[in-house]
Amino acid sequence: MSFPSSTQWARPEHRGYRHPFLFGIHYLGGIGDSPRTLAELAMSQFSAELRRSKDWHTLYMDPNVRDACTEATLDRVWQVKTPSSIAEVKLSRKQIGYVLDELEGYRKLRQTSCQVSCFERIWESDSLMGLAQSEALVHSLDSLQDGCTSDHDGVTTHPIDPKLYCLVYDRTYVTIFDGRPRLLHPPTKTDVYTISREFALLPAQVSISADGSSVKFQSYINNLHTRWHHDVYKGLETLLGALIPLFENVLTDLHRNNPLKQRIPGRCRYTIWDEPEPPEYSDDEAGWVNYHREMRDWTLNRPIALPDVPEGGYPGGLEARKHVVRLRNRSVQVIVSTSETTLVPGGPGFANSPWHVEGMKTERIVACGLHFLEVENITDTSLEFRMAVTYPRGFSAGDTGATLRTWGLRDGDSCHQHIGDIPIRSGLSTVFPNIYQHRQTSFGLLDPSRKGYLKVVKFFLVDPDITPAVSTAQVAPQQYEWISAALFDALSSRLPTELIQQILDKVEGLMTREEAQEYKKRFEDAIEQFTQANNSYHFCIPFDVWNGPDMAQ
Repeated sequence: MSFPSSTQWARPEHRGYRHPFLFGIHYLGGIGDSPRTLAELAMSQFSAELRRSKDWHTLYMDPNVRDACTEATLDRVWQVKTPSSIAEVKLSRKQIGYVLDELEGYRKLRQTSCQVSCFERIWESDSLMGLAQSEALVHSLDSLQDGCTSDHDGVTTHPIDPKLYCLVYDRTYVTIFDGRPRLLHPPTKTDVYTISREFALLPAQVSISADGSSVKFQSYINNLHTRWHHDVYKGLETLLGALIPLFENVLTDLHRNNPLKQRIPGRCRYTIWDEPEPPEYSDDEAGWVNYHREMRDWTLNRPIALPDVPEGGYPGGLEARKHVVRLRNRSVQVIVSTSETTLVPGGPGFANSPWHVEGMKTERIVACGLHFLEVENITDTSLEFRMAVTYPRGFSAGDTGATLRTWGLRDGDSCHQHIGDIPIRSGLSTVFPNIYQHRQTSFGLLDPSRKGYLKVVKFFLVDPDITPAVSTAQVAPQQYEWISAALFDALSSRLPTELIQQILDKVEGLMTREEAQEYKKRFEDAIEQFTQANNSYHFCIPFDVWNGPDMAQ
């Protein structure tokens, strides 16, 4: 028997947190946050750099330190990545003062174990797990090496891979209504790309204690046996419990009642018009060539007054939140993944991962939590972020000079902005919203004569404010090997092997390792296609300098 459809698991657009699973070309002027000016993006870099300093929350309260910092920064050139180039930006004394003043707001947001990272809505910590706890988790994860899956890069393996033994529509049995497992049909497709009609990841159910200090997995983590790997569960519960405050902070910042503030609102304006004069005669070919060259130069270089921070400087209130999210004493759904990148002398390095978000609309992952367990003998690498942005406002149709110098956007550029990066190191924990794309930068061996490692645990939080996804609470383990071991364990002393095998053959919904690997490969192909479409329809919508929302009014 089977369910008639899985429409009840579709996610309504008007509920829950913001997500990147939208068909953005339906929106005039792009989709996402309002774009930041180049100056504000440079200010973000400056602020993030200051807050990476030891004891910054007390150091930069000292007037002498602030003065020295200001003088040292005035001549500094900041490299701001744009969709098509790199812009060089210098900060004014007023902008530097604004950044130093707003550190007070970041200080008030800072908690004992975590603080805002390189950009708003991203949080980080270096002190969530003690050395003994971390070593214990590394040791327990090492016991999973025999069951690892591998990436195409040849250097990365996954001791816990959520795409293995995933939910396969019309193949996986799900228990929902009356306690009887039935096949689940694919969800209704709501657009051209955001929902998979073949596969979905299976989250685990997690209960969070009333004080938020501990968690308990109420259903199994996909591909992690509860009895065989009890120590791994214990370590993951400890780590996830420590990450809960960061998840709460990210969801608070992402909440619709807490809109993201801009340091530099407003529009640019020209101080001098002084447009070049066209040739007097229409048949003056050399004159027209020269005129068009002068017009291009004039468009990009005529004097312009760029928007700036308020005249009075930092207005205060960066720490203010109208709504605070609490996950404590709640049940949530979490997808767990672990990976290990191993580099060997003479072998390949790690190439940049692609820009991506986690999951698809089928999973509706709202926030991602990463903990870097071990970083050993590798060159510098970082986690980079970019966000989708709408078209800017307040420029004349076709005025590339204004949009390029103010926001770093040329006609035809992708509508996204690079918003910072986090240097990766052992013990780093970070949580960020899934409305930002992220990628890890390339790295190689620091000492080419010995091995290097990067081990990371990932927790993907399903949006807690929408209809729950199908989870491992409704799907019995599909691993043929698990059920086979359980049956032979329980019955081998009472029944002959042939009879036990007959019983095993009648168990519905099981997958062999080979079948699961084939489904995983097809799932990865689907995710790759989704990522390409997500770029086209959400993060890389072309900027049209001739046809923005202002021009449609």
